[in-house]
Amino acid sequence: MTGIARSIFEALPGPWTLSREIEDGRFGAGSFTGTATFDAQPNGALLCREEGELTLGAWRGPAWRRWVYALEEDVLVVRYPGTLAELHSFAFIANSNGGASARHVHLCGADRYEARFEWRDDASFQLAYRVTGPAKDYRLNTFLTRP
Repeated sequence: MTGIARSIFEALPGPWTLSREIEDGRFGAGSFTGTATFDAQPNGALLCREEGELTLGAWRGPAWRRWVYALEEDVLVVRYPGTLAELHSFAFIANSNGGASARHVHLCGADRYEARFEWRDDASFQLAYRVTGPAKDYRLNTFLTRP
């Protein structure tokens, strides 16, 4: 089905409430709570700014990260800011519940990033990661909803 990625991309701009559950094999359980804001860029992409508080094991403090989301044909591509190297390429399939989902695997050296993006019929979404490698062993489960 065409147009799914475009519909999702067009729904992203603006503020979101972000809640992330973390399971890290090295540091223990944790969480991140805060906001994600998708801002339109001159090149047509969206800059996603995550800001909030990270708790991981015994550590607690402010944290942030940035991603670039771009629509390329009917694929939602997530890129690293600065280099614009591709992290994920999501080609969506409609679900029977009115949402859509996509999966992508990214290899970075010896590390493997398995990602699942699930768009829900209430216009919220979930990003789930499983990252493994010689020095990495963690899961991230991120929920984004409108404030």
